[in-house]
This record gives sequence, structure tokens and C-alpha cells, in this order.
Amino acid sequence: MATQIVKSGSKSGPRRTNVRILLKPLNLEYGKIAPGWGTTPSMGVTMVLFAIFLFIILEIYNSSVLLDGISMN
Repeated sequence: MATQIVKSGSKSGPRRTNVRILLKPLNLEYGKIAPGWGTTPSMGVTMVLFAIFLFIILEIYNSSVLLDGISMN
């Protein structure tokens, strides 16, 4: 038979570590949501700025924007 019976008394609980103690406060608000929009506007601004950054990098890579002193091989 491939199944094994484990006695409930033999299981140990979660290990107590220093990392767990440090990270526990970060998980206290799990499942709670901020009223209203929360941090959505700041995330939107961050995404737009990141997209602009990627667009600039792409333009430099395609040599559409030439920078003095920087040569692309």
C-alpha cells in the first residue's frame, strides 16, 4: 500500500527564526485594502516613466537619437 498514516502528534509547528520575526509585521495587513484608489495613481505614474525610459533606450539603440561621444558598434 502506497499510503502512510502520520500521527497528528508527530507534526511540529512552524519554525521560529529571526527572519520570520522580522517579516511578520509586513504580513499583518494581508487581505486588507486601502479605501479609494490607494496607491494606484503613483503606480500609474511609475509605469509611464518606466515606459518613457524604455522608449529612450530603444531610440538610442536604433540610432534614432544620436548622442555626442557615444558610438554604437
